[in-house]
Amino acid sequence: MIDVSADPRPAYARLSSRTRCPGGPLSMSNFLFTIGGMLIFLALAAAATGRAPGAQSRGGLPALHARWRSLLVLGIAVMAFGLVRTFVVIVPAGHVGVVTWFGRVEERTLPAGLQIVTPIAEQVVIVDVRVQPHPFQEIDAASKEYQAVRLTGTMNYHIDPVMAYDLYRKVGLDFAEKVIDPAFNDFIKEVVPQYPVTAILSERDEIRRLAREALGENLSRYHIVVDDIYLSNIRFSPEYENAIELKQVAEQQVQTEKQILEQRRIQAEQRVAEAKGEAQATIERAEGQAQANERLAQSLTEPVLTYTYIQKLSDKVQVMMVPGGQQFLMDLKGLVNAAP
Repeated sequence: MIDVSADPRPAYARLSSRTRCPGGPLSMSNFLFTIGGMLIFLALAAAATGRAPGAQSRGGLPALHARWRSLLVLGIAVMAFGLVRTFVVIVPAGHVGVVTWFGRVEERTLPAGLQIVTPIAEQVVIVDVRVQPHPFQEIDAASKEYQAVRLTGTMNYHIDPVMAYDLYRKVGLDFAEKVIDPAFNDFIKEVVPQYPVTAILSERDEIRRLAREALGENLSRYHIVVDDIYLSNIRFSPEYENAIELKQVAEQQVQTEKQILEQRRIQAEQRVAEAKGEAQATIERAEGQAQANERLAQSLTEPVLTYTYIQKLSDKVQVMMVPGGQQFLMDLKGLVNAAP
């Protein structure tokens, strides 16, 4: 069995290389017949020319030396094996056999396993019906604004094993380049112009879904089942890509400036909050001082003031002259009331 997953060639090329036609000019059976016939011819020719020592004749033929007799047996065995291969075909797992009768495609397929066919008349083409990837070539399209768009992708597909004979009869083994590539090319050029260039990247999944549905419907008539489609790369013209890059740089710069302005705004708000806090603290301190002064003024009665004044006099003062009818030289109560 050939590992198709490791084969980089297109699907139709891989299928062609696995075609097997028993009884054909290049088939293994013909090769075995040729080898066996040559061995038999050499054995008989050696005996006929006398190079093989003959003692007696049996049935009109000279007796063969043991070495040439072994060669004759080997040639017969090889030809017999080649004959068996003309009516026995092994279909590998994950494949089916498309049968032709003298070149006419029969409406049946052979499942995986050992199959018996009619020698010479029937030939079998081995077709892979497993899920296979098919890469698309780059497709040029245009957006809604006629901006150039280039797309590449991959389609996973498999062939309906029951109807593989119909695909082989209608299209052949090179169906990928005949029906898959043109269908995908037409779809991309039909759908992409419906989208603005700025929406193509964001609508990638939508385009992919539409492509899977459209190609699945288109290829179903050839019995090709679309499993999934992947848009691996979407490219624009160099001028547009440069414009996008410049726009992204400008947007990044705008975002940076916005962040700087936001940071400065926050710092200014912090400074305002601090100033308001300091002003409020000053007001509260002033109010507290005023309340304290008011309470102090209420507590300063005439006897308290007199006592305080006397306590502040120097210890050396023993006699003080005051005007008649007055206790002090100044109105202490008036000074206290005048104080803020």
